[in-house]
Amino acid sequence: MKILSPKLIFSLLLIGAAAGITGIVLTLLLHTVQHLAFGYPLNIELSYRVMVEESSPLRRLTVLLLCGGLVGVGWVMLHRLASPLVSIKTAVANGQRMPLAATLIHALLQIVTVGLGSPLGREVAPREISAALAERWAASRGFDEEERKILLACASGAGLAAVYNVPLAAAVFALETLLLSWSRERLLAALLACGTAVLVVRAALGDVIQYPLLNFPLPDEWFNAWALAAAPLLALGVWAFERSMDRLPEIPRRKPAMVWVALLSFALIGLMAWYFPEIMGNGKAGNQLSFQATLGWRQAFGLLAAKWAALLLATLAGAYGGRITPSMMLGGLIAFLAACVWNVWLPGVDMGAAAFVGATVFLGVAQKMPITALVFMLELSRQSPALWLPLCLCLMLTLLVYRALPMRQAI
Repeated sequence: MKILSPKLIFSLLLIGAAAGITGIVLTLLLHTVQHLAFGYPLNIELSYRVMVEESSPLRRLTVLLLCGGLVGVGWVMLHRLASPLVSIKTAVANGQRMPLAATLIHALLQIVTVGLGSPLGREVAPREISAALAERWAASRGFDEEERKILLACASGAGLAAVYNVPLAAAVFALETLLLSWSRERLLAALLACGTAVLVVRAALGDVIQYPLLNFPLPDEWFNAWALAAAPLLALGVWAFERSMDRLPEIPRRKPAMVWVALLSFALIGLMAWYFPEIMGNGKAGNQLSFQATLGWRQAFGLLAAKWAALLLATLAGAYGGRITPSMMLGGLIAFLAACVWNVWLPGVDMGAAAFVGATVFLGVAQKMPITALVFMLELSRQSPALWLPLCLCLMLTLLVYRALPMRQAI
């Protein structure tokens, strides 16, 4: 494609606006579920971390049991009665059609279960709805295959932009993970859709910074040295997490037995949340603690183990959701613990900045989107681009070590 036609430009703007509206609706739904689940009036603004930390352990367990029941019944019924689900990557690469009704139900289940404490992420739902709507629009307007791919990929990126307020990172995401190529026209298309989505969301919800942090200290030579030293540990963390996921038993999600598996799995998550409430939800609560360095090494180690186990249990239970914020939480806690050890023996590094670097690198390697991760984390937090040097050093070495490990996946 050499130029963006007026017809395609109009469609990108329309799809971006639709993604923005989708993001608004799903964000409000998520917050409504969270408030109702933990007994707070809808007009009170509280972070999810405060809600779960101030709720009783019994309430957390009860809410997660409800979540497990919804995961089991909801997705078993969806797999048995609805059209087979088609992922965004499959739709973009192979031209398979995403079933609109099944995709909508699938996305709503993700948002409601994350609101009830599922440890997975919320970002896949708006991406899937936006892509399914874009696919219908493309089919009705007679776009060719190349234009259809661009519309679906840009719609998916716009959905990500809408929920995280990251237009630039979402545009990079669409090119790096879906279109798998870079060109001026494709970049402009992604920026049009993602920028429009964010403008729509900001008009309704404001310019929300997902992680409003104090500026980290500018990195010095010791922090850069720590970033290189932490890289092998982060690579091993990604590798070990992938291996643990690969070893989960495969249970057909159509089987009614999945209802009992889901109930038992979320009951175990509820017992862990008795002591570590921050494992509930997508991981933002844990990120807030590590980025602000408001936890000790014992709590960080316990949170890391509990979140890791919760993600395995939720996946075993048949729950769906994103992996962006969960990956950030795992990487942030690993890096936080590495900084704890470093600071005992060597000149100290900022613990919050260390967690931030670890979250970025783990996200980039685990989700196969290293460039997106670099842009995403700085745009998400509005931190200084000066962090790019330790981020790039750590990411470079982590990728090298990860690729040297056995049974690696291509990145």
